[in-house]
Amino acid sequence: NYAFVHDQIQQAAYSLIPEQERGCLHRQIGYLILKHVPENQADDLFFTAVSQLNRGIKKSEKEDERLDLQKLNLKAGEKAMSLAAFSTAESYLKAGIDMFLDHHWEQHYDLSIQLYSLYAEAEYSICNFKEVGRVAGIIIQSAKSFQERQRAYATFIKSLGAENKLEDAIQLTFSVLSQLDVHLPSTPPDKSVVMNDWMDMTRTLQKVSYDEFLNFREMSDTKNITAMKFLHLLILYTYFAKQEYLPIVIIRSVQLTLQHGVCKESCVALASCSYFLCEF
Repeated sequence: NYAFVHDQIQQAAYSLIPEQERGCLHRQIGYLILKHVPENQADDLFFTAVSQLNRGIKKSEKEDERLDLQKLNLKAGEKAMSLAAFSTAESYLKAGIDMFLDHHWEQHYDLSIQLYSLYAEAEYSICNFKEVGRVAGIIIQSAKSFQERQRAYATFIKSLGAENKLEDAIQLTFSVLSQLDVHLPSTPPDKSVVMNDWMDMTRTLQKVSYDEFLNFREMSDTKNITAMKFLHLLILYTYFAKQEYLPIVIIRSVQLTLQHGVCKESCVALASCSYFLCEF
């Protein structure tokens, strides 16, 4: 249990270490902490260990050692995000990304998609929306499948919403939903058409008994669950920016719930349906 009595003394002692030896010392400290950390202090000292290893990294590091450290930074970023320490998470995730060499999307795809996706979420959490757009663009361009782009799309859409760029957020959400086979009209249909669809939905709901509703099956199809998540965002943004679309979005959300089962986002759809009935 040794400690420096003052930060200035610690800095003076550190300055006596030759600069070319500091990286090696940081690595030694980091690995020793990881090896000997007590279980009751694992979380706190884990961050310290990774920070020490980051200070000792070199571009010329062996590839397996560099990849191991990148995975440790990913783990540290995940831990920090779970603790709502978003700035801390951002620093670890950025450190992991900065260790990549050229062609990493081809050579280390899984690690790349995980680091970049979580990094975008961390940047969103600290309101660095410009960086969210940049990173989301990289993911969307580099991801191999639409399923692996969905997380970046969701983060980018929420970033646009937070910047009050609601029309851009709505248009991008429409585009994502179309790739999930949920097609919404590009222009609002006639009010009579919307009213007929609304009445059909209302009659369907009225036929469902209280017990049937409470025992409704859980939505299991991943594609439909993802669609509900984006419809959830769309309910929020259309309420503030394009209310002529709001009933259409609510109808589609409730239809998916009735056809495929309930999920967490069904609560928002049904609550919005109730609000719409009371308000309009």
